[in-house]
Amino acid sequence: MTEKARAIPLPQTAALEVADLRVADLLTFLAVVRSSSLTAAARERKVTPSQVSKAITRVETHFARKLVERGSRGVLLSEAGRTLAPALEAIVTQLEAARGATQEGAEIQLGAPSYLQAALLPALAASATNVRIRAFELPPSLLRANAQDDAFDVLLLPGGTTHLPASWVAHEVGAVKKSLFGSPALEKKLGRLPLTPERLADVPFVMPTYKQQGRVVPVDDDCPLPRRQRRVGHQVQTILVGLDVAAATDQLIFGPVIAAHRHVATGVLVEIPVVGWAVSEPLSFACNVDRVSVRLQSAFDKALRAAMS
Repeated sequence: MTEKARAIPLPQTAALEVADLRVADLLTFLAVVRSSSLTAAARERKVTPSQVSKAITRVETHFARKLVERGSRGVLLSEAGRTLAPALEAIVTQLEAARGATQEGAEIQLGAPSYLQAALLPALAASATNVRIRAFELPPSLLRANAQDDAFDVLLLPGGTTHLPASWVAHEVGAVKKSLFGSPALEKKLGRLPLTPERLADVPFVMPTYKQQGRVVPVDDDCPLPRRQRRVGHQVQTILVGLDVAAATDQLIFGPVIAAHRHVATGVLVEIPVVGWAVSEPLSFACNVDRVSVRLQSAFDKALRAAMS
């Protein structure tokens, strides 16, 4: 701890309650220090302004001092807040350094759909050379369920990030566009573009499916044309296999553009426009803050945003 941190006199009650001080509250206080705004700090910490206020209150109660003052120009630090902020910054920095040292050669359990792993895992691996990544492929619905069971440390989640445990935070790093794909030969057979949904009624689709506990479970691919209104063709577990099948047959497939990038680039598939179809969903990177350091979170966040751009 720095000299400045040791020089701060703390009330006797604070020393008795050190075990109750939350690191998350310190991080929230320091976010307010940097931004001078509860709203901005809430965005940085991925929480609500109300949660930021409660965290500040807990820190103030712990140190028995008023640390921030709310005014017309935003949130300002009190004299005690200005004195305490550098000490808390030093403490957090040392905690991160210690965690980084213990994570040298650590293993991160990552879960993501197959196509996101193929597109983004190389960028993640390159951003964290001192960490081994053990990656598992699962559809998003099952990934969220496994987060509840602490089966993963990091998740790549298309769609919403609701129902994650309280110990998890999520960072939106881009958007996943979805579209219809088929072989160039099939595109010629379909005729004039863009297609109307009605013209797809007699064309079979490669459909996603999953087998769980011995049962075949149909998977929603977010296609604007509901599954019950489509001809079901081949059924596969992963979108990457489905794209290969569509490239070799007269069957369509609806899926993420990022997954079909290589197929389109090599000319074995083409994107087929359909009137009124514009599907996009946010892509989030979520992690268990009890297992993944802020430094590693930042490295992953930066690598994912660069890859998605």
